[in-house]
Amino acid sequence: MLSRVASNLYWMSRYLERAENMARILDVGASLALLSGQDDERSSIEPLVITETLDAFTGTAGPRTPEAVARFLAWDPEHPSSIVNCLHACRENARSVRGSITSEMWENINDTWLQMVSKRAYQPTDAAFFEWVKERSHLFRGITYATIRRDQPYLFIRLGTFLERADNTARILSVKQARHRPQTRADTLNDHYRLSAVLRSVSALEAYRDTYRDAIDAERVASLLIFDASLPRSLRHCFDEVVANLHALPQAPARTARRLAAHMLALLQHGELEDVHGVGLDAFLERFLRNNVRLGEAVHAAYMEMK
Repeated sequence: MLSRVASNLYWMSRYLERAENMARILDVGASLALLSGQDDERSSIEPLVITETLDAFTGTAGPRTPEAVARFLAWDPEHPSSIVNCLHACRENARSVRGSITSEMWENINDTWLQMVSKRAYQPTDAAFFEWVKERSHLFRGITYATIRRDQPYLFIRLGTFLERADNTARILSVKQARHRPQTRADTLNDHYRLSAVLRSVSALEAYRDTYRDAIDAERVASLLIFDASLPRSLRHCFDEVVANLHALPQAPARTARRLAAHMLALLQHGELEDVHGVGLDAFLERFLRNNVRLGEAVHAAYMEMK
């Protein structure tokens, strides 16, 4: 496959996944603030901390309110990872490779963008809008699974999806698990809301209840989202998929990428929460995020650079 085509397919899926992840972060952040009564600045800017865009937002001189933060992350034309820009980039990448995807996939992406254009006039930042973004991403994923051949285009689409998803799960877990331990009854209630938000943001609340059937506990949340191979947004599941897709692609140019991915997967396959605590959860997740970036760069060098 041409490196240009591989790059377009890979980034098409990453941008769509990024838009969905941004919608998840904003949706859960807004509902958490309402449920827990947290209207302080720290809660308002938490989505910016997760996405590492606090400095960019500060540069806009906007107020640090939930509404202003949501509008920036969803609609700001200067922010490259805003929802509107991610969906536009997804559509442009898909348009460049229409011959490598099915007509149903293209129609879904194009229709999503046309609907987005119609919404841009009033720039919604409510739960209904965020749910719409997630549903459009889910619809594209289902259409892709149902219509495209299982050859290289499909593999690059899946590879981009799971690398982006792993990055998002690690960022959410890193920021939301960093809060203080509950000391009072009020702290315990807020901690429950915070941990529920972590699980909801990765569609794992029901999975947690099915697995533990108990009160939500920070240790179990971390274990579930890092090591559970059956959870679609856990780090372990994402890297099961990453390694499998790299194995199915031409292997000669991707030796570095395959080695790094296999090393990351081994830590998730054979690690335990005690190992994470040995280095500290923050340090573990920070190292994971750095390695995930390195892996993305290695994949790009292997398959997407013009030789």
